[in-house]
Amino acid sequence: MTTVRNTPIRLACSALLAGALAGCGLTGPDTYELGETNVEVEKGEEFTLSVPVETAQGEWWYLTTPKPDAAVVDRLGKDEEVDGDDDDEVGGSSGTDLFTFKAVGTGTTKIRLIQCPRGACAGGGSKGGPVTPSPVPSGSPTPDADERATVHTYTVTVTQP
Repeated sequence: MTTVRNTPIRLACSALLAGALAGCGLTGPDTYELGETNVEVEKGEEFTLSVPVETAQGEWWYLTTPKPDAAVVDRLGKDEEVDGDDDDEVGGSSGTDLFTFKAVGTGTTKIRLIQCPRGACAGGGSKGGPVTPSPVPSGSPTPDADERATVHTYTVTVTQP
């Protein structure tokens, strides 16, 4: 009896199927890293803004004001991926914050994410409202750059498919 190995054929079919699914958008939303500030997507597509976070150092990221145009993009949510050995310990290490949006209408809008080192931001929380840089009391020394809140702006252009 002769055994026929179909491994090359299976691999080729798997690669073709993966390529076809990627073209259909079934592999997940496009992801834009910190520094990739120009986002171009088609109406109906989802996309994610991915930013590094040092939660062990008390750093957090938030969507801040002014909010993006709701006629152009809709915020779907925020997730956190934690690096390290203990994934159950949220806030105990570094990781990535993922802000996911859906392109709902054509046009251009800006998404502003604020990076907040420990004590550098005010607002939000249980009282709601925008998260903004904390004021520095008069007469106090200006905090170092790595201790100040930083707003990162992404320009999102949504086109027709």
